[in-house]
Amino acid sequence: MIMSIKRLIAAAAVLAAAACGKNDDGGNGHSPEPPVTERPEELVLNGFTAYPSGENACVDSYLTLKFPETPQLGTSGKIRILDAGGAEVDMIDMEDVAAGKPQMTGQTVFNTAMDAIGTSYTGRYRIVYYDPVTVDGTTVRIKLHCGSLDYGGSYSVEIDPEVILSDSFGGVAAGEWKFSVMAGQERKSEVTVGSRDCDFMTVQGAVNFANSCGQGFDMTINVSAGFYDELLYIRTKNNLTIKGAGPGATVIRADNCEDYVNGVGSGASSVPSAGSPVGTAGGRSVVLVEGCDMLRFENLTIENVHGHGCQAEAIYFNSDDGRLIAENCRFTSEQDTVELKGWCLFRQCRITGDVDFIWGYAKAALFESCEINSCANEAGGYIVQARCAKDDRGFVFLDCDITAQTGVDDGSVWLARSGGDPKYYDNVTYVNCRMADHIAAAGWHSGKTPNPAGATAENGWKEYGSRNSFGYAADVSSRYGGSIQLSDDAFNTLYRDAASIFASCPHGTDWVN
Repeated sequence: MIMSIKRLIAAAAVLAAAACGKNDDGGNGHSPEPPVTERPEELVLNGFTAYPSGENACVDSYLTLKFPETPQLGTSGKIRILDAGGAEVDMIDMEDVAAGKPQMTGQTVFNTAMDAIGTSYTGRYRIVYYDPVTVDGTTVRIKLHCGSLDYGGSYSVEIDPEVILSDSFGGVAAGEWKFSVMAGQERKSEVTVGSRDCDFMTVQGAVNFANSCGQGFDMTINVSAGFYDELLYIRTKNNLTIKGAGPGATVIRADNCEDYVNGVGSGASSVPSAGSPVGTAGGRSVVLVEGCDMLRFENLTIENVHGHGCQAEAIYFNSDDGRLIAENCRFTSEQDTVELKGWCLFRQCRITGDVDFIWGYAKAALFESCEINSCANEAGGYIVQARCAKDDRGFVFLDCDITAQTGVDDGSVWLARSGGDPKYYDNVTYVNCRMADHIAAAGWHSGKTPNPAGATAENGWKEYGSRNSFGYAADVSSRYGGSIQLSDDAFNTLYRDAASIFASCPHGTDWVN
């Protein structure tokens, strides 16, 4: 057998280290060179190349097949992953994929075009539709179900010929394509996501690893530049930072919406067996967060690519007493882009949407020096729908730019609208914000009467120091009568900065600095 170049280099490094000395440190005070770890390579098969092949694949590795021409996906046939003993550990049926995504409810039958995202360390799983087989140019990507592979495991791939329609493809038979997964990962404070040489190839793979390290263990997931087409489930993990290479470089995205999954969703207690009811559907957001504290996103984009006409969150932060921090990030969708509970701080972020695209039950959600960007909607748009408790500070916009994309008509967007439910308070405040001409002269939509009908410094719809896009004082003479302009005293006491806005947070305010 001819040894690969990487294996020759590895062997040479071992021989050189052995020649340096006679004991563990080389006999001359220098540590030996670390061993070179062989990572998977592409395997050349009949008319295409396949990855991974060989040793030390990531535990969340996806499979790729590269063809000389653009392939198409079939509507029948199966993809099977077998372990070293020949047992099937994963399977994707193309008939399930071809069936599409009819709206999932608790009674929908679980099939192989669905995934159970999560890990046994949290004891909950997010049941969602996903895209197990996709085509990008001349490459077919196969994304296995979450947790299918184990550290140290050896696997083989079998693919029926009708799965991929290409002159270069006649299927993958037993024994033709094999690979093994790396032995394991030690607990560490930073991991990498991205290329084949990183710790993980998916963000969820790194999140699952973070859960295995313990709820309170501080960890940073460094996500390389690229597009990550995946839904995320982050549960009961504190002190976690997910950091990208820049909001224009690292993009976590997926197509999910109310048409696919009924409701905002939550985790299920177990993974459904094939053919059994889902039980609990995993919601319509791209990122679902449950029971987390001090979750931080930096320098990345989270995008729901579904498009117009359906509720489709980019993120649902479902953590009643938890803290969320986002810095230099973009959150992009159309309706219901960001849904929040707990204590949330967005700094220098851009949030894009059209209808109620910032909403929820937040105790305090501060958008500081952010761009709040409305996209086109022929029926107009609404920025906020708040569903707060009376004592909650609610949604506060401090020193923000309220902007619109091309195609948004002047006067067609409202600062907020009420859900009209007397159980909730419409606590929304704009402080020293610059508002472009798309904001309606009345500011606040009066279709349903807010609670309270007449705002106070603590509750209801409020503004202070609003300016137009040129920086001059905005004309607020036609504002909705139930809203108020805050006094200087109220501004200085309640809304001047992050510390005053989060004054009632039980975690203190050191975390907002």
